[in-house]
Amino acid sequence: MVFAIIGILTAIALPQLISQRRLLRSAGVSREIVTQLRFARQQAMTQRQAFTFEYDNVNKQIRVIDHNASGTSVLTDGAFPMSAGSAVVVTSPLTIGGLSGSEVTYGIPSGYPNGALGDGVSKTDLTNGRIWITFQPDGSVVDVGGNPVDRAIFIYNNKIPKETATAISVIGSAGRIKVWKYVPSTNAYAE
Repeated sequence: MVFAIIGILTAIALPQLISQRRLLRSAGVSREIVTQLRFARQQAMTQRQAFTFEYDNVNKQIRVIDHNASGTSVLTDGAFPMSAGSAVVVTSPLTIGGLSGSEVTYGIPSGYPNGALGDGVSKTDLTNGRIWITFQPDGSVVDVGGNPVDRAIFIYNNKIPKETATAISVIGSAGRIKVWKYVPSTNAYAE
């Protein structure tokens, strides 16, 4: 009788434990993206030179690149983001804690709101499977003409999209980084 009760409780609890473990590992992905974005911005401001945050969707990793230069010239270099003098200072895999790369999905789940976030920033499309966000010495993110550009990274675990759909926006003019979580009850991303 005791073993039967233990067996039933285990059968009920095990799927819940597996689900919670997947949820925790998936939450770690968005936390790592935010951490490395803030690190890149802080380094740009502290060292007074351009730093690029790179999200690589193919390899499911993040790199932070020190350009050892300032200004928008690093953006026009034909070898960007690895222009002469540049060095990778951080490489961080997103498949941490046993999370499979096939579960980490860039984009917005089907049927979810795909308009701009509450701060007006829309999803940034991948270029060759990557996104580059280059912080200038004042912490801003600009294009080659010096105009502020906003960026937003949308990411989720395709096995549990409702619980893991997240967006991270960067306001170009100030470099402010915001985290948005999908809220099923309102069918919207909330800060």
